[in-house]
Amino acid sequence: MQYFSDTTLNHMKPQQGLSERYQRRALDVTLAAKLTLTYGKYHLAMLHRQLAMSKEQTTYQQAEQQAAMMNQMTIFHSSPADFMHTKEESTDESIATYREFKRLVEEYADEHFVPSVVEKFCKRVYEDEKHFIFFKPFCNLYYSVYADALLQYQQGRIDYDTFCQEFQELSWTNGKRTPLNGRRLRMYIMSMQEVVEAYKKLSC
Repeated sequence: MQYFSDTTLNHMKPQQGLSERYQRRALDVTLAAKLTLTYGKYHLAMLHRQLAMSKEQTTYQQAEQQAAMMNQMTIFHSSPADFMHTKEESTDESIATYREFKRLVEEYADEHFVPSVVEKFCKRVYEDEKHFIFFKPFCNLYYSVYADALLQYQQGRIDYDTFCQEFQELSWTNGKRTPLNGRRLRMYIMSMQEVVEAYKKLSC
């Protein structure tokens, strides 16, 4: 079953002979994928930093309650240890994740993905509480999977069937994978457009 039209695939995979308009769209898709993966690391690094600086410490009883709630809601098993972290652990996680962020920025750097602009973009998005409503909560979940699949497909590291398998949703309640429905796909595309437009405004 083909989940994407040939036109959409051409947008995602630049080829010789495409018009300038299509090439720009392909570059925007690549830019959105790279921004998703780098922002995801930045966001995690900042969250770990907040935990390290927080004066409140999760008790074992609170961790038990959180684990029990997650185990009732999802198919993934959680234990109290998953919700308990010392300040030292949070600090180490923040530093390690920020290094991953910097590594990705350097790896992706080109004339369309400028490190100084990417850092400004990440800071702006992280501090923005009114926009990027879908992007921020999903950047480390579905969106990061889609972004990684898009880049791998563009680079020829995975075939079309593998790409389609990655571009699906995983149900947390029953573990089933299903193709992205129309509403979810539109939501994803709108999020990526918002991200690219925000980046371009910063780069002007």
